[in-house]
Amino acid sequence: MKPVFTITLLILIILISGCVENRIEPEKEPPSNESKSAAQSPPEDNKEIATANASGQNAGRLIKWAKENGIRIKGVSSSTIIKSNEYLMYYTGNGIEMAQSSDGLNFVHLGTIIDIKDVNGVDMVTNPAVFETNYGKYRMIFEGSKMFRDKNDRKLYSAISLDGLIWIVEEGVRFQDAGDGKPGELFTSVPDIMRLDDGRLRLYYTRGGTSATALSNDDGLTWIKETNLKLRKVAIDPDIVLLDDGTYKLFFTSFADEFGVGEQWIMSANSADGVNFTIDERKLIGPSAPGGLVTDPDVIKTDNGYRMYYGEFKKGEHEIYENEPNIMSAFSSG
Repeated sequence: MKPVFTITLLILIILISGCVENRIEPEKEPPSNESKSAAQSPPEDNKEIATANASGQNAGRLIKWAKENGIRIKGVSSSTIIKSNEYLMYYTGNGIEMAQSSDGLNFVHLGTIIDIKDVNGVDMVTNPAVFETNYGKYRMIFEGSKMFRDKNDRKLYSAISLDGLIWIVEEGVRFQDAGDGKPGELFTSVPDIMRLDDGRLRLYYTRGGTSATALSNDDGLTWIKETNLKLRKVAIDPDIVLLDDGTYKLFFTSFADEFGVGEQWIMSANSADGVNFTIDERKLIGPSAPGGLVTDPDVIKTDNGYRMYYGEFKKGEHEIYENEPNIMSAFSSG
């Protein structure tokens, strides 16, 4: 679920289900060579020029999206996808759940893969991001929170898998951004991960009303904060895509009001280095009905374009979001 004030109450609707406890020590994989060059960043003097060029190249790409009919997954939100010969979707439901599809549109629920019982001291586990390690395994970075005790205590944890199907939670906290003391910087949430050319990982995450990045040299076991992203006053739920020309497209959720209320929609931004962005000043995806909310963009490349999965809440009576969220999708030819 999303870390903004209007959606906090929505998280309380999630039912907590049981699961077998599986916890191991974090896998000690050899760290990446720290002497490798910095991540795809042009020299400091050229950053503004490079970012401007990226904006010029990609400002017209992936800004026209057509919503696809039907619901991909009912009653949930916040997805991440692995696509090979099949689609595996990991998403927030009763814990972290998984579904499978052959076409990316029709999914079969496979079950709950991580439950609150698997992580010490949390009330909820949400917002998974999955990537392949340098050693052929899969690692999931996900959020563990004390939502019923301290809504601001939200950290990132991890799990490891050989096949993407069976997951074992690793001991310890992977990352937490304590914030800079500014209003709205409350927690560490909604991760998304990109592998860089030099082998390092870049983590994009939400910290309340804004987003930031961190870097890892050891396949996601430890992270060091990199920078705060300069986007809009409210820019959350970051999802990064590397385009075929080597530039980046970032998708995120924004609001009409800086306190996370009012109209909400999905936007995009362009970058040459993955940290300095120029925003596409247009709305890509909005709610299907007035007063609804859209969250968690997750964009993947398909054989003939790009598909965006996103969560949508429909507004109920009495100004309360009474209905459960659903994962929807939209398509762009690029």
